[in-house]
Amino acid sequence: MAKKVAIIGGGSSGLCAIKACLQEGLEPVCFERTRDIGGLWRFEEHPEEGRASIYRSVIINTSKEMMCFSDFPIPEDFPNYMHNSKIMEYFRMYAQRFDLLRHIRFRTSVCRVAKHPDFAATGQWEVVTESEGKQEVDVFDAVLVCTGHHTEAHLPLSSFPGIEKFKGRYLHSRDYKDPQDFTDKRVVVIGIGNSGLDLAVEISQMAKQVFLSTRRGAWILNRVGDQGYPIDTILTTRMKIFLTTLLGLSVASDYAEKQMNARFDHSHYGLKPKHRMFDQHPSINDDLPNRIISGKVLVKPNVQEFTETSAIFDDGTREDIDAVVFATGYSFFFPFLEGCVKVVENQIPLYKFMFPPDLEKPTLAFIGLIQPLGAIMPISELQCRWATRVFKGLNKLPKRHDMEADIKQKREAMAKRYVKSQRHTIQVDYIPYMDELACQVGVKPNLLTLFLTDPKLALEVLFGPCTPYQYRLRGPGKWPGAREAILTQQHRIIKPLQTRHVEEHPSAPTVPLVFKLVGAVAVLAVVFAYLLPRHPCHHHTADMAAQRVAIIGAGVSGLCALKCCLDEGLVPVCFERSGDIGGLWRFEEHPEEGRASIYRSVIINASKEMMCFSDFPIPEDFPNYMHNSKIMEYFRMYAQRFDLLRHIRFRTSVCRMAKRPDFAATGQWEVVTESEGKQEVDVFDAVLVCTGHHTEAHLPLSSFPGLEKFQGWYLHSRDYKGLQSFWGKRVVVVGTGNSGIDIAVELSQAAKQVFLSTRRGTWVLHRVADGGYPFDYTYLTRFIQILYSLLPQVISFLLRRKLNARLNHALYGLQPQHGVFDQHPTVNDNLPNCIISGKVLVKPNVQEFTETSAIFDDGTREDIDAVVFATGYSFSFPFLEGCVKVVENQISLYKFMFPPDLEKPTLAFIGLIQPLGPIMPISELQCRWATRVFKGLLDLPPSANMLAEIMQTKEEMAKRYVKSQRHTIQVDYIPYMDELARQVGVKPNLLTLFLTDPKLALEVLFGPCTPYQYRLQGPGKWLGARQAILTQQQRVVRPLQTTAKDRPPHSSTMSHIFKVFFSIGLIVATLVYVSFSP
Repeated sequence: MAKKVAIIGGGSSGLCAIKACLQEGLEPVCFERTRDIGGLWRFEEHPEEGRASIYRSVIINTSKEMMCFSDFPIPEDFPNYMHNSKIMEYFRMYAQRFDLLRHIRFRTSVCRVAKHPDFAATGQWEVVTESEGKQEVDVFDAVLVCTGHHTEAHLPLSSFPGIEKFKGRYLHSRDYKDPQDFTDKRVVVIGIGNSGLDLAVEISQMAKQVFLSTRRGAWILNRVGDQGYPIDTILTTRMKIFLTTLLGLSVASDYAEKQMNARFDHSHYGLKPKHRMFDQHPSINDDLPNRIISGKVLVKPNVQEFTETSAIFDDGTREDIDAVVFATGYSFFFPFLEGCVKVVENQIPLYKFMFPPDLEKPTLAFIGLIQPLGAIMPISELQCRWATRVFKGLNKLPKRHDMEADIKQKREAMAKRYVKSQRHTIQVDYIPYMDELACQVGVKPNLLTLFLTDPKLALEVLFGPCTPYQYRLRGPGKWPGAREAILTQQHRIIKPLQTRHVEEHPSAPTVPLVFKLVGAVAVLAVVFAYLLPRHPCHHHTADMAAQRVAIIGAGVSGLCALKCCLDEGLVPVCFERSGDIGGLWRFEEHPEEGRASIYRSVIINASKEMMCFSDFPIPEDFPNYMHNSKIMEYFRMYAQRFDLLRHIRFRTSVCRMAKRPDFAATGQWEVVTESEGKQEVDVFDAVLVCTGHHTEAHLPLSSFPGLEKFQGWYLHSRDYKGLQSFWGKRVVVVGTGNSGIDIAVELSQAAKQVFLSTRRGTWVLHRVADGGYPFDYTYLTRFIQILYSLLPQVISFLLRRKLNARLNHALYGLQPQHGVFDQHPTVNDNLPNCIISGKVLVKPNVQEFTETSAIFDDGTREDIDAVVFATGYSFSFPFLEGCVKVVENQISLYKFMFPPDLEKPTLAFIGLIQPLGPIMPISELQCRWATRVFKGLLDLPPSANMLAEIMQTKEEMAKRYVKSQRHTIQVDYIPYMDELARQVGVKPNLLTLFLTDPKLALEVLFGPCTPYQYRLQGPGKWLGARQAILTQQQRVVRPLQTTAKDRPPHSSTMSHIFKVFFSIGLIVATLVYVSFSP
């Protein structure tokens, strides 16, 4: 007669326990207190007593190939990192495939498990259960406890004095469901485990401010590893474990920490712990660095105490708060087991974390009561395979004293290695522990045999990810499909990412040595030429200075236009149709006609040191990437500092401007404005158009057949404000510019599914670059620009390789056919994570719409509820009667500013460019040039020369860029800024700097090309420019250091010694080159 086994819990461990029992010919009965399977992974709106509880958005941190059951691969089209609903779908498939549900008694609680009176002889257990108020007693030959360790919230309120008088709301992460309740709140999240990080990041999308409180800090891993592969498939290999064992944990920690700090410096971000990488369970989050660098999450030390309305931290800082989320982990205990096991501070003496060593018969085992550095499902399954064979008598346990010795040795090893914590009492390393179990069962892969009999498989087993299939290659429970599953696991990883077909291009060949040498010589020549002073091509004139200047628009360009006019002694009048400054960056709940419009969560993609006005640094405590509200705060500070508001006429529209009859002689303009229904005519000596190019939505509906019969709703990104309307919807976002990708990523938090449709694909940059520094701060340097001007193909290839090293664009369906610099790149840090977790699916262009679906160019059809067109903008200037002509977003302007055919140069367009970099400093430098032209201090070339240059620029752009509406006003940041600077006479003279101030010269050449460089000399020179350049590193690091102590010392952009020696070598080489030149 088959032995009866009681299984307590119908989660992932319970399911594989049922299957393992059936495979060994045992008779399982599973008791599940709720109505359904899934345990931890089944989301419920309200937490259920005695059951694990998750939040709505939970996505597992182990990839599908590493977490699947060993003889039942997860379908190839499932995402690598699965949402809890997908995990449940997999569990149901597993239960159905092996007919497990009929062995489960739902809504049945286990009240008591006690030894049967004759336990010493039989090993049987008396199990008391309750269902629908009725109790039942049954006898079982063995018991598997599969309740896990996430049921009892650990809420150490006694460790937080004052919490009892806190007037806000506090809760444990177990009770958290979604971020909507935290909209516009100031929230403290306590705990830096996976739940704490996930909640801090998610809440930061809705909250006014999130504070992440941590006692010790943590090492942060990414789900998305090198080239976009799941991190666990990269790290969890037998070869890496062998090397770790060989070299030791200290060396392995050195390497791992170096890799993690290369992605973002944990010290700068206030996260670096005192312990080593492998001394604590690591935390996993891809978007945390982005949320920290944009100031949405501030890292704080432990909370010392609470007041009625605030939290006081260990560093003495105080923050007003509205809510607290305790992500402080879980406790576990087993009240139904009467005296059989004792749990003290989350410690329980179990042999191999499974068997109580003091039982007369080994008929009780705990499944899944471990915290692995890896996936838990395969461990639970292998535990079940061993336990059932022990129950059946096929495997024996050691003697009691041997088991207790093993338990003691493991406990001492854990105490020695890990930080003391509730979560580190059941910690195991994935491969060593799996192999330990496998040795007990007799299923550990024999590598020597494999190399002799099947070398192809052996190589994959040794160097590839240690997937669960390896434990089905031999021995009890051998699965014939294991070999094929291992050899095809790479295919299943890639498959869900391939939702858009990409033509892969062959890699560029290695650069030949001769070419390198020639290139090096050329670099020196160009550097020498670059160091020589240049003079602007203009002449001083005797024309009378312009007096009154009309400025149209009070956005970023309008504000710096006002200041530049005042600096040059002109009289500006700014007309702003709305009630406030800010233009594009001022968020309004409802779009205003004729004004740019943004969504609530917009964060700028240019970092603060690169985007600030050149004589007014952004405060050092402002985040590097600023939310639109912070940008507005900076604008208001700027306007107040230079007293600009008194020159602005709010709620005044410009209806028309036309040349005065005597324009050829005076260059004057007649400007008609309207305010409160009344029109007014005024005469100005010059006009600056500062309306930008984000006012008119480009909505090419004719390119999408069938849209008129689509029954869902569609909108342009200009009309998008937030994700609230998209909860549970299936949404297509058309366009992969910055707005398109930002909206797709944001919607993926609420939508059931997001499809990101792109015609060409795109290269995706990250805000957070090497070491955690801002991307533009790292790569917009004069030295890199010199290299690019010399070797554009080589630099483009190297950058493409670097981008693919972080995210394989072909693998993710994003790779375009054009090069990195042939299209305006897109910036987003969290897109790879959204794609690999299946929340965003990349699709080709939409071929047509039906009433309820979208059909894509590859023939696939998807049911959808809504469409967001992130298809860019058009620009026009209807108030300019015949002065300029715009055709398909093309306008003939000299240096993208001056109409070439005017008799007098008294009209200029400011900010009508799309830079590969920040726009604010460009607008400012344009204004500095334009106002000096208006004043008569500078001349423009003859009209024919300007027209010739305009034509040449258009031809170069058409040759370089993909044809698109957005590429008609494209400029490269440093070359264009230098071009403007030469006109004004403010381009830094590097040769002079090297001779007079080498420290500054090194920072100017190798450091970021910040706007302060254009205030070092010439008109508008600012005495604070040198100091601003030399302290810019400090202002980058400062907002990341949100604790009041333990801030790292200031360091320069590059090692000062390295800079000095490199510079000396560069100058010597240049002089040698010049000496031997004919």
